[in-house]
Amino acid sequence: QKDPDYLKLWLDSFVSSYEQFLDVDFEKLPTRVDDIPPGISLLPDNILQVLRLQLLQCVQKMSDGLEEQQQTLSLLLVKFFIILCRNLANVEEIGMCSYINHVITMTTLYIQQLKSKTKEKEVADQTPIEEFVRHALAFCESLYDPYRNWRQRIAGRFLSTVEKSRQKYKPASLTVEFVPFFYQCFQESEHLKESLKCCLLHLFGAIVAGGQRNALQAVSPATMEVLMRVLADCDNWDDRNPEEVSRKAELTLKCLTQVVHILLTSSSDQRQVETSTILENYFKLLNSDHSALPNPRRCRQWESRFIALQIQMLNTITAMLDCTDRPVLQAIFLNSNCFEHLIRLLQNCKVFQGRLDCLAVSTIQALTAVMHKSPAAKEVFKERIGYAHIYEVLKSLGQPSRELLEELMNMAVEGDHMAVGILGISNVQPLLLLIQWLPELESHDLQIFISNWLRRICCINRQSRATCVNANMVIRIIETLNSHSVLHCTCAENLIALLGSLGSQSMGSEELLQLIRLLRTVEPKQAHPYVVPVMRAILAMARKQGMASALQYFNLYHSMAGIAVPSIHKWPGSAFSFNAWLCLDQDRVDPSMTSKSGKRKQLY
Repeated sequence: QKDPDYLKLWLDSFVSSYEQFLDVDFEKLPTRVDDIPPGISLLPDNILQVLRLQLLQCVQKMSDGLEEQQQTLSLLLVKFFIILCRNLANVEEIGMCSYINHVITMTTLYIQQLKSKTKEKEVADQTPIEEFVRHALAFCESLYDPYRNWRQRIAGRFLSTVEKSRQKYKPASLTVEFVPFFYQCFQESEHLKESLKCCLLHLFGAIVAGGQRNALQAVSPATMEVLMRVLADCDNWDDRNPEEVSRKAELTLKCLTQVVHILLTSSSDQRQVETSTILENYFKLLNSDHSALPNPRRCRQWESRFIALQIQMLNTITAMLDCTDRPVLQAIFLNSNCFEHLIRLLQNCKVFQGRLDCLAVSTIQALTAVMHKSPAAKEVFKERIGYAHIYEVLKSLGQPSRELLEELMNMAVEGDHMAVGILGISNVQPLLLLIQWLPELESHDLQIFISNWLRRICCINRQSRATCVNANMVIRIIETLNSHSVLHCTCAENLIALLGSLGSQSMGSEELLQLIRLLRTVEPKQAHPYVVPVMRAILAMARKQGMASALQYFNLYHSMAGIAVPSIHKWPGSAFSFNAWLCLDQDRVDPSMTSKSGKRKQLY
């Protein structure tokens, strides 16, 4: 305490001994080290009080400017605290002291210097200041995300609820200084380095991922305003590094995803911000009116950046919906008019020149995510938007790519379209859309590819055939076959074979009449090219294959499906009986359920 030089020497020696714990790069996973720093009880007596006074002196001298020696000492102190916090047993006690508030005060002043664009700043070496800021932010992370949950999430490793519950030590309580500090850092920050902005976003993500109590304190109207403003700024790169700006957008979106997941697990009295408010601002930004921008910004380069940002935002919707409380979040998305926003995005993007197909693919992915395994969401989409409308919108974008068509296939099976035999039909409407689109496709290879896949997925089992028949797919196929002049012969044969398979399930008189009319030609003596394949299809319908089965039956496939009988007091006489045969088709395998315990089928 009386010899500052000796204190500095001791700190220097301590930091050098445990330097491997100074993992201040947020982008890297923490290195595994067998040793751990000492507990507070093993440190020299009164050392924490001495260091607090030293830190306080540095804060008090900040306004006049720190000398080089004091700058070195302040950095050493922060490094010391980071190392100490890597022994997780020390985190709570360090967090209860005033160190963090002093460090935040110094960091705020340093960031103000880094934000100002002056001649002095351009001449002076800013490296020591930047180094202090990076270490200060890493110190905050050590307190509020001691298990580095955020870094693991960024690296693609998601911790389960069980894994989190095994984390013995809790993060320190978040200081009230954080929210004003975070807000202030992004005020008039156009001259602040993008890499430092990324560090600040990493810290916010770490606080949200570290623990729910701190997360709900950090997620406030002020911090959400900052995230939306940062995101809106990502389409204006100026002379900044494009990779750093793209990374900043990616981190902001990951922060928002983490925020949405935290809010879902909280009660209304704990939240400062509602998920619906975040989504409202999110969709507003996603569909922002570019025509209102000044002409210099509406160049081709800006357009490309803006579309890239929109694609990132659309992909984030899919990430947001990948959570345990998915049905709850789907309901919030529906109440936020997400379908209208996404369709409007497709309609507005026609004014752009490039990457339209990528934007359309990401939009379809987002729509699929919102409707995934939700009959209610599918019905809402049919009522509010309708597949006829989305077909017209997609068609207006020009010839589709294979990727876009494959995404519609994925929407139909709510998974990978290549997993035929594992995944069945979850949404039949995209299949009808694909059949309708076939004559419009100029590529014969795409016609053959789609028709072949449709034939396989629609005929895979009784359940798939029944779904297609009930959706009037037979009539849609016949309407498409009427455009035989633009259909490749292989595509037409695939469709007729599909028609035969569906007809063996069920074929109405009107459908049969339409099929026969299809074979009419202008020249009476000239045979229609479809005569032979259609006759084969009709023979396939008439031929009885396999075991005898009922022609009419109840479909109890859905988990909520059942047969309702009258209540007891309405039964005729003294008893009531109901007789039926059961046909137990092999159930589809859901890849997401393979690791969980299987369902037990019950008849009662």
